[in-house]
Amino acid sequence: MVARHAVRTPARPAAVNPLREKLKQGLAQQKAGNIEKALRIYKAVLKKSPANADALHLAGVCYRQLGYPKRAVEMIERAIKLSPNQAAFHANLGRAKSDLPGIPTEEILGDADIALTLDPRQIEARNLKAITLTKLDRKEEAEQLFQDLILDQPNYTEAYRNYGVLLRDDKQFDKALVFFNKAALLEPHDVRHFVDRARCRLELQDYDNAEAELAVALERFPNDGEVQHEISRLMFALSRNLEGIPYGERAVKDDPDNYHRHVTLGVHYLMIGDPEKALKSFGQAKRLTKDQRTNIDWNIALTFLALGDLEKGWDLHPSRFVGVKGVIKRTFNVPVWRGEDISDKTILVWTDQGLGDTVRYGTLLPELQEQAGQIIYEGPPKSLDIFRRAFPDIECRRPNVDKTPDYNATLEDYDFQIPIADLPRFYRRSFDKFKTAKRPVYTFDREKAVGYLERLGVRADGPIVGVAWRSKNLDVSRARYYMSAPQFQPVLKVDGVTYINLQYKCVDREITFLETVTDGNFVNYPDVDLFDDLDSVLALTAICDLVVTSNISVGELTGVLDIPCVRFGPVQTSVLLGQQNPPWYPSCKYIRIRPDKESTDVLGDLVGEVEKLAANFDPGPRLQRLGLKPPE
Repeated sequence: MVARHAVRTPARPAAVNPLREKLKQGLAQQKAGNIEKALRIYKAVLKKSPANADALHLAGVCYRQLGYPKRAVEMIERAIKLSPNQAAFHANLGRAKSDLPGIPTEEILGDADIALTLDPRQIEARNLKAITLTKLDRKEEAEQLFQDLILDQPNYTEAYRNYGVLLRDDKQFDKALVFFNKAALLEPHDVRHFVDRARCRLELQDYDNAEAELAVALERFPNDGEVQHEISRLMFALSRNLEGIPYGERAVKDDPDNYHRHVTLGVHYLMIGDPEKALKSFGQAKRLTKDQRTNIDWNIALTFLALGDLEKGWDLHPSRFVGVKGVIKRTFNVPVWRGEDISDKTILVWTDQGLGDTVRYGTLLPELQEQAGQIIYEGPPKSLDIFRRAFPDIECRRPNVDKTPDYNATLEDYDFQIPIADLPRFYRRSFDKFKTAKRPVYTFDREKAVGYLERLGVRADGPIVGVAWRSKNLDVSRARYYMSAPQFQPVLKVDGVTYINLQYKCVDREITFLETVTDGNFVNYPDVDLFDDLDSVLALTAICDLVVTSNISVGELTGVLDIPCVRFGPVQTSVLLGQQNPPWYPSCKYIRIRPDKESTDVLGDLVGEVEKLAANFDPGPRLQRLGLKPPE
């Protein structure tokens, strides 16, 4: 018998599912960043199989990536109805909702929790939950989720980026930078990481690295509007406004509905002295924000003032309390004064900005005194002596506030209150009001001033010029409008002139240098605290025939004594109100540093003013100011 062998039938290949293959093609295109191609493939699948949950879900994700979150939510919700137990569906539903305005954060958190109930390891859901917890100010929980996700998925870029955003928003900029750097390393072709890092660098004032990294980003993403905008923002921080404008214009052209870009462009225009263009940019930004509370009104206020439109500018001036750095907002139970009759009332006037602004707006107090029954002034301790001397009928004291961020009033022995910087709304609504204002308003200790003069000996017989060349704040955005002592020294070379140091917070080597190059014609009074002892500073300023200073509080202290002053600074500054010279101080001449020039380019003008004084020297105004008799 011949053995028979079993004959095996060849196995048939598994049937190919054309729709599944189509979905794989769509996924490949989506991962490659070809979102529109992927969406077309998913739509083709849905045409043949309208109830394909996977296709609905993936099409929804595409719509979100293309910027259509409402359509994305509709598609993903249809997918969930067909297949409710897919964790990824719920995670991406929440992600799409997060792009829609008005969706409660708690609702998005609910979507993430549903996804995590279905799959506790679902990456997108964990990331989404951490983001929503951040928005709900549950930062410790969010941080823990991000940290766990990064440990579990060390190559998941979104976790690094979103954790960095959390840290940046919490002002932990150094830590945030670590995670933005990691995200950029993992996905060097994602422009968001470069933008995030640039914003962090800007907050850290790490301008050199910011500029270098943005140069790389510009090379990789030459047409990206966000990169253009960040470079424009950096140029503003560096006071390189002319360089920043082209980037700002391209950023606006790229996304004309982004109000931040209009604001950035507007502040550039304002700083180069083009308030008309600035107003146009801010107006467009305002229209885009509609009812949002932003700092745009503050920029508009500054622009109106730069245009000389005092009424509109001062009326918007209180908007500085919305998102403007350096402004202190206090909280009261007492109403703000809006012009009511206060002839039998007590009003508190309080400071919210720097010393220069405080001193300048203090010149309006005599006019408030004519209306108020009683005035209380609360301001920084170093301002109190000069306010008491100028306004003996006003109670001057330190701010009575608690230590909370709201600065709640702890003493309210008054009927109304008003920030001192809002007084111009009532007393300087036209330039005629400046012309009729009392001046000088502030006074000084004559005995102390005469003592300072006598210490000069025979030098007191000639012209005396007070000098200051910089602020103590040498942030790069301001520093370009100042000079170093070596740069400034040509001003101190005019024969026959004695120079008095009014530069606060200067260092010994600056003093030594200027004493040396002027052969002793530069005089420093080491016993005068030029930063905190303002009463002595006013007395020292009073012995000067002219003061030459950068655009700092020295100019304010000179102006309020009605002493001739030459002040140099940027084209646009709030003290000018759109005029050639500050209307606050008729004795002040303002010299502008053009945006395409360096501060040293105005040296010739400064020297010329000192030479003019020396050639036409008359000691009479100084002697009259000090109450001294002219020599016989």
